[in-house]
Amino acid sequence: MGAVTFEVYADGADPDAAFDAARQAAQHEHGYGGYTGTLADKDGYLIITATPIDPDRAATLAADLIDRADPRVDDKWGPAGAIAVCHPTRTVTIDDLAGTATNTWPLDEQALAQIAQVARQRGLISSDETVGDGRLSSHRPANRLHRREARVAPAAARSVTYTNGTAQLTVRKSPAALAAQSRPDGWLFFGWASS
Repeated sequence: MGAVTFEVYADGADPDAAFDAARQAAQHEHGYGGYTGTLADKDGYLIITATPIDPDRAATLAADLIDRADPRVDDKWGPAGAIAVCHPTRTVTIDDLAGTATNTWPLDEQALAQIAQVARQRGLISSDETVGDGRLSSHRPANRLHRREARVAPAAARSVTYTNGTAQLTVRKSPAALAAQSRPDGWLFFGWASS
């Protein structure tokens, strides 16, 4: 039997939960019989670094450890390596929104500002994060027109007044916040697996 390298990322600050989720996903996709050449074949992991680093640096470190045959990850029967990862951006979901928008994806500037303000008031976005873009993923029109009325409505400058809205915003962490982050956003698991 041979061996191949693998690399898989899983969201979540808790390495046990992230490992379990990533392993279950690999088993679901590649099978439970072993010799898949994936994380599905691993029974555990060994934390290489618990200090979160950006995804590119994590991938570079993982490749370097594999290339150098680092004994911590050089055994196809041994544990997977685990590197804590922090992302410069994240997605925030805001529920129970009401408002008006001329565009739902991407959100127009005014609607984006209003939804970002709601997210800040609810404590979902910190003061050291900036909102990049967003979209209204679901909503219910507040005043739905009947079909006959909709046909005669002018096509110019349409806006949607909605209730029960859900939006996703992409927020960017400040460089200072990113450098000070001690809790990972997820984990990169990597190593050799039997195939």
